[in-house]
This record gives sequence, C-alpha cells and structure tokens, in this order.
Amino acid sequence: LVSPGPIPARIRMATPNVANGYTSCADLKNDILNALNHLANTIIVEQSSNGGWYEYHGCGRDEPIFILEDSFAGETVYAAGMEMSEGEEAAMYDDSTATAYSSFESEDVAKEDSYETNNQVQGVDEADFVKSDGKHVFTAYGDVIFAWDALDAKKGLSITRMPYNDTSDKDCNYFEPMPVDVILSDNDEDSIPSREPLTEEVTTAASPEAAAASSSGSSGRNRKAMMIADSMPMPCYKPKPQIHSLLLRGPRLTAIVSEESSHYYSPFGAETSALYDYQDLTIKVYDAENVPLDGGPLILLGEKKIKGNYHDARSIDNHGIVITTSHVNTFSFTDELYRWRSQYCGMNSTEYEALAKETALNKTESFMEKMVKDLELELDGNCDGIFQVASIQAGDSKEVYDSNLLDHFVRVIGFDMDMSTNQLANEFSTSSSGTFAPGWPDSIYVSQGFAGVVNVGHSYNPSKNRWEDSTFVSGFNISGEVPKPFAFARAPGRPLNKFATDLYDNHLRVATTTTDWTNTDSTTVNQIFVFQVPSEDQGREMKLVGETKHLGKKNERITAVRFKGDRAYVVTFEQIDPFYVVDLGKHSEPKVIGELEIPGFSQYLHELEIEGESFMLGLGRQDNGIKIGLFNITDERNPVQSAFHLEKQASSSAGTDSLAFRYLPISQLLIIPKSEWTWTENGNFDGFVVYSINSTHITPVHEIQHADSQSIYRGCWYNAYLRPRSLVFQSKLTTLLSHSVLGTNLETGDTLFDLNLDKTLNNTECHGYFY
Repeated sequence: LVSPGPIPARIRMATPNVANGYTSCADLKNDILNALNHLANTIIVEQSSNGGWYEYHGCGRDEPIFILEDSFAGETVYAAGMEMSEGEEAAMYDDSTATAYSSFESEDVAKEDSYETNNQVQGVDEADFVKSDGKHVFTAYGDVIFAWDALDAKKGLSITRMPYNDTSDKDCNYFEPMPVDVILSDNDEDSIPSREPLTEEVTTAASPEAAAASSSGSSGRNRKAMMIADSMPMPCYKPKPQIHSLLLRGPRLTAIVSEESSHYYSPFGAETSALYDYQDLTIKVYDAENVPLDGGPLILLGEKKIKGNYHDARSIDNHGIVITTSHVNTFSFTDELYRWRSQYCGMNSTEYEALAKETALNKTESFMEKMVKDLELELDGNCDGIFQVASIQAGDSKEVYDSNLLDHFVRVIGFDMDMSTNQLANEFSTSSSGTFAPGWPDSIYVSQGFAGVVNVGHSYNPSKNRWEDSTFVSGFNISGEVPKPFAFARAPGRPLNKFATDLYDNHLRVATTTTDWTNTDSTTVNQIFVFQVPSEDQGREMKLVGETKHLGKKNERITAVRFKGDRAYVVTFEQIDPFYVVDLGKHSEPKVIGELEIPGFSQYLHELEIEGESFMLGLGRQDNGIKIGLFNITDERNPVQSAFHLEKQASSSAGTDSLAFRYLPISQLLIIPKSEWTWTENGNFDGFVVYSINSTHITPVHEIQHADSQSIYRGCWYNAYLRPRSLVFQSKLTTLLSHSVLGTNLETGDTLFDLNLDKTLNNTECHGYFY
C-alpha cells in the first residue's frame, strides 16, 4: 500500500507472510522507517487540510502551560522493611476466632482439596495473585507477598515487602534545575500574565517550608506559581511497587513486579525515551520451600528486569511465559509536525507541508535507531523473532486504515523456571519475540507450544464501502527455548474474551461477533471459525477450513463461550438467553446440534459431572442480579436447564473473572464472590456465597462476609486490594477478598480464622475499600 502524503512510504498489509519475521535487522529498520514516514504523512495531510485557522488567525503559544500551586500535600511515610512484633502479628487475627480455629482438623468429615488455579487450558497454569502448593498459600497484596501454612494460618506469617526507596522533600527540587520562567499570581484567576525572570523569592516560595509559611493562617489557595515549560517535572511522590501476578512451580515462586518507570515522567533536560512505558518490570524468583513463619521474608533467589507493561503470564511445565506491551512514544517524533507550532506561523498549506516534510525527514532516521535500541529489538544482531511490521487490516482497499503501525510492541518473553540457584543469582536469562500493533492486545491465548496474541483490526467490505471489525491472531511457537513467530490467522468480527479462542487437534477455533449497525434485518452475526494450524513446512497461514452459520437470534451477540474437545457451548443474548451446543468434530463442517432458550444470560460457563451426567454451569446476570443456571447436556441435542438460582440486587465478579470461580466436584459445592452496594452505610456486602449443587437444585448454604457494611462505606484501608479468590484444604475453605483472608468450616459455616492484612501495614493514606 502507498502512504498518501508528501513523504514516500510503502506499507505492508497484514497477511500470513508477516509471520516469516525478518532475515535481517536492516529489513526491520526499513519497515520502521516506512511506518514512521506514513505516520508523518497522516499528520501532515490532516493538519494541512484543517489548518486554515492557523493561516488566517495567527499563532498561539507553542509550549503547553502548567499551573502549579505553591502548596504541598502532607508527607506520606512508608515504613519500608519494618519488622513485625509479636503483638502486631497477633493483632492481625481476630481473637474471637481462636477457639473455632483450634478445631480445624478435629472434624470427622470427608476431606477435599481444591487449590489449583481455575485454568482455561489443562496443563497451562495461569498467573494469579494467589498460589498454593497445598503446604503454603502465597498471595500478592499491593507491594507485599504474604505466605502462611495452608492448614494452620495461626502458625504465623511470612511477609516479603518489595524494596522501595521513598522520595523525601529534601531530595526534591520542585523547580530547579528547570531552565524555565516562573510567574507568580496573587489572585485565583487562571489568567496568563507576562513572563518575569526567575527570582530567589519565587524559588523560596516554591519550597515546602515557604509554602507552609505562606499558607499559615490563610484560607489556602492565595498564591499560584505559573510555569511555562516543555513538560511536567518528575513528581516527588513515587508510588510503591506493585506485584501483578504469581507463578508457582515446585520450590520456586515467581513474582512479576513493577515500579513506576522513570521514562513515564522525564526529568527536565533528560533525553526523551522512545518508549512511554509507565512500568519498570522485574521477574523475581523466591524460595517457596523454606518459608519462614516468624514475619520474615522469603529468600530471593534471583531477579531479571524485562521490558514493557505487564499484560499476562503463564507457565507450562518448566517454561515460564510473560506477555508485556510497550507503548512507543511516537509523539516525541511527531510533536514538531503540528500546525500550531510557532515555526509554521503565517504559512499557507503548501508552505506548511514543505517545512513539515523536511522536519519529519530530519528526525526519522535518528528516532528509528533510538526506537530499535530502547525496545532492544536488535539483540545479538538477530531480528528473526519479530513479526513483520504491517497494518492490521484486510480487504481490497488502497487506503491504509491505521495511521500509527508502531503504537504498541507486544513481547512474548520466555524463561526457564527450573534454572539452578547459581543461574538465578548470576545468569538469569530470558528470551523474547514480539509484534507491533496499533493498540493494546484484545486478549492472549496460550496452549501447549502455542501463544496467540489476539488483536482487533479492520477489514474492508467493498459491497458496503465500509470498514468492519476483524480479529487477527499472531501465533508464536513457544515449544522451544526461544519464542518465535509461527503462524497467522484472520477472522471476521470481534472476540468476547480469552475463552473465545481455543486450540484442539491442531486446529484453532475462534468465536466472534460482527456488528453492522446499518443492517435493518440484524445488527449482529455470531460465528465460530476453524483454522488448520500449519506445520513448519506448510507456510505461515492458519487456513480457514470451516465456519458455522449465524449463532443466535437477530441482534444477539455472544456473551459466553466455552470449548471442550470437539464441542463448543455458546450463549448469545439480547432479550432471552439462547444456549447452543456446537459439534466441531468435523473441522470443515461445524454445526449446531442442540439449542435451549431461557431468560437472562450467562457470562461464564463451567463443565460439571453430577452422578454420571454431563452439565454446563452458567454464571451471569438476570433482572439486575446474579443468575446461576445448570444446563444438562447429557443429551446434546436436547439440552435442558435443570436448576436455576437468582441472587437479586447482587453481582459477582466471577462472571468476568474466571479465576474467582471454584467448584468442588466431591462435595458438589460452588464458591463464588458476591457484592451488594447500596451507596449508603447500610446493606453493603462484600464476600462469598457457598452453594450446594445437585442435578435439580442450586441452594445457598453459607454466606461469608469479609467486612461490615459501615467499614466498606467509610473505612480506612491500605492502598492495595485482593481480588476475590477461594481455596480449599481438607474441606476447609480459605477466602481472600479486598483486605482480609477468612477461614470457614464448609460443613458448619463457622469462621475458623480472620486475617486482616492491613493490621501491620501503614494505612495512614486512608484509601477507600475498593482501592
């Protein structure tokens, strides 16, 4: 495709050939140059066609203006590395539960364990903030990893804080050394006064001490400092690290940890990065076998910094996979091309285009080299692990849909989870491959040997002369030590979530919804597409071999999908909830074999077996409440809803967060989170409900509340939040939610322990419950 504009540039359209990668880094650099030139063309053409105002109305300021008040918030102190006393450790537990907890193992009941992550793909462990090996429970809570004995939490805790160097006021130069002018205004109006030289008075007034003095006895905002600068200064407040997820394999616990990136706020005078990543990510590996329960930290075995912002992670046997996304700071390349810049003052469109073209070409080569360096694309002079740069589009159109082909770079990072202790400490190595994308990935799918980065792009429909959503799957081979571009597929429409993609019998199945608001008959088309995954000698195309007809009634869209072997179960919704059983046994002829219509809709589907019969449990919504439906699919051609339960005026995050869902097959118990929010001090609920499931009834048996209503509404909490999770050890339930961990006897519903994670952490910042 030819890029329209004054700068010559040719753009590749996404086809299976992009999975060939690059045989040389020179080819990659050439493609990046073309993409940058195309981006410059897009801006120049748009600014030229809409720039009449600048031509006839003169020029405004070419630098952004920022208003800074000479008052400062109170200091926030984080007690990094603080030790926990015996009294503090005891305070973390509710003493009223001690007696109940002593009977933890005394009950003569059937023992059942269920603590593994509720994974989408068997054999592929999904990263989560809580993991257990049956001996210990590990959970990430903001910047802290807590660990305790899975069978007896009263034995004590291990507390591992991420290193954190807070910035004090004395280390923070608020205005200096910024080479800018500062203007003081004695009124509250946001007018723009004339520039004045920087004076000692201004510098003094800008310090915390002077700010406090000037505001003493006053109403507060009586003075303002106005700064004219190229960018905001590095903030003095540095957020604490954040633990995004955990992976557990044998005696090793892996944590993916981020700190706010120094590239996100560039100090004055610093070189601008080609990345706009807000996270500095680190893979940290801890000893999960020797866990101290005296308040001490886990032993750090090794760590490795990686590029990008965290997206997701998986482990397959000893292969660890982390997916990150870097935002490329192309604005630092294009910012001088906008018509409001002073150098274009008074120019007509022809003159503007000529100067803007020259400006862009003067920066293209250097920005490309910086981008390649900052993204670390040219490691060891080899670029074969990168999908070819392309516009994520299809169809017979000469127009390039995407203006910025380089907006994001998605990495698939691999590492060996069985590295020796010496390797972890001294030679922690990772390998990576990646692909450019015009936006954040829609979803990630990982199976044995295969990782798919799913992006939503566009396909041109010539019959309607319009662009439509299209799903593009960039497939990576992750079976070896180094992930490699492998295959490519495209399907019409947009997928719902990660469950819309599945790999089975060397065929990739993708469920999508295509929306056309101009269609008066039906605005949606729901389909499943089946692609054959090629072998190494069959090229790069995942060939479309089969597709279903439209699934659902008119105007319905997919709300839930679950693939199981050669079957798919699909729920669509607009007014009612059709439930479909799709036969995928013959790849070239997928077809619906069973259908059921019921009220409401499901968001998550989970396969069960009860007394030798097959069921699919659906969790979703109906009448502004939680809907739980049990579908008997033993007779696939005639599925029936055999049981149903509705929790009115409530919601459950398990509908959209499958890791919060747990079913116990032996005791036939369902455990899901439940929330009720009234916007008042009364009637709020945040906790879990345990349901008894049989073939004809769904019955609530226990309700577990993690905080009282008033505390939820007005309480002061640490700036971290536990997403709802549940684990079962010897038929004793452990639930984690918000700021606490509770133990519950599944037989009686009695509380066994109540662990408040905020007790020994500094929560003087006083964040809300749902931080």
